[in-house]
Amino acid sequence: MLAAGQLSGMGEDPRPALRALLQREYDASSVVLCGSGTQALTLAIHEARRVVDAKAPVAIPAFSCFDVASAAIGADALVVLYDLDPETLSPDLTSLERALRAGARVVIVAPLYGIPVDWGAITDLTSRYQAVVIEDAAQGHGASWNGKRFGSLGKIAILSFGRGKGWTGGTGGAILTSDSTGDPSAGGFLEPEFSQRVDVAIRVAAQWALARPDIYGLPLSIPALRLGETTFLPPRAMRAMTRVAATTLLAMHDASAKEASVRQSNATTVIAGITGSAHVKPIPTRSFTTAGYLRLPLRVKGGMESFPNAQRALRLGITPSYPNSLAALPQLAGRIVAPYGVWPGAQTLVRELVTVPTHSRLRAHEVSEIIGILRTVGKF
Repeated sequence: MLAAGQLSGMGEDPRPALRALLQREYDASSVVLCGSGTQALTLAIHEARRVVDAKAPVAIPAFSCFDVASAAIGADALVVLYDLDPETLSPDLTSLERALRAGARVVIVAPLYGIPVDWGAITDLTSRYQAVVIEDAAQGHGASWNGKRFGSLGKIAILSFGRGKGWTGGTGGAILTSDSTGDPSAGGFLEPEFSQRVDVAIRVAAQWALARPDIYGLPLSIPALRLGETTFLPPRAMRAMTRVAATTLLAMHDASAKEASVRQSNATTVIAGITGSAHVKPIPTRSFTTAGYLRLPLRVKGGMESFPNAQRALRLGITPSYPNSLAALPQLAGRIVAPYGVWPGAQTLVRELVTVPTHSRLRAHEVSEIIGILRTVGKF
């Protein structure tokens, strides 16, 4: 349990130690700790636009976490959407180049669920347009490309430590930069209030208490928790990371590495168990990459409606991914420039992408039941 002194903000501040740890592990020249991953991405957009053009539109994926849109709005940026390849979850390079030709000089690349994107092709393309790539590694804990961990690939990168992120402090985020991009300022950040510090502690406790697959039905039955829902959260005032979150992250650092290994093992077991299925397809990865598998994304023809027992699938933690493309968000509509109509890759993923839990609290019989349910898709 966290001590009263940590909740009240008294005692030694753990945040300098966390900054130093992140600098070492991600080979970063500077680290700024933020109140959330979304706030870190907002600051990253400000920093990237300062480097290239303060008025340049930002290219964002048409299918991603809604917080990407919230960060763009928080940075008061115009946006250009680009599509994803539904086979790989990587940016569709033709669509991305179209966004660059439309004037985007900042590109947010957000690998989903820790599935490595084609980073080499992305950097080759964006360098031709002298664009800055923000590596949004919010879902990338445990993933790597050519031996480099997610979060250390871009000149500007962000991490998220929110609920379910593999390495979690209950909330919090970080922006990491290399020497060539300068040092973003956190001078305007507000210190978190006492109620926010308490809220972080409650989030950490609740995540561990409610993470068991055999009691998923309990939190799912409480509407106020809004678990399993994807909602748009408007931008909030920039705040520093709480001491509670930093303390939790330092304490859970070693355990998070073990957690990542278990997630990878569980994902591999499920993938092997559904080999040969004509209706459920995993996203392939390259031999020189390591997927983090924050969750295991699968393409399922018909989505959740294809499960003969969808309610049981939900109770085991099998859920649909994002319910809409970012193009459909009304909050973003007035900021989209140079729209190109439909986004076939994004729409395919809206219809088909489901995700499977991989965390360490899954028991062997639950993994087996997940495999069994996946193998029933399309057979009835």
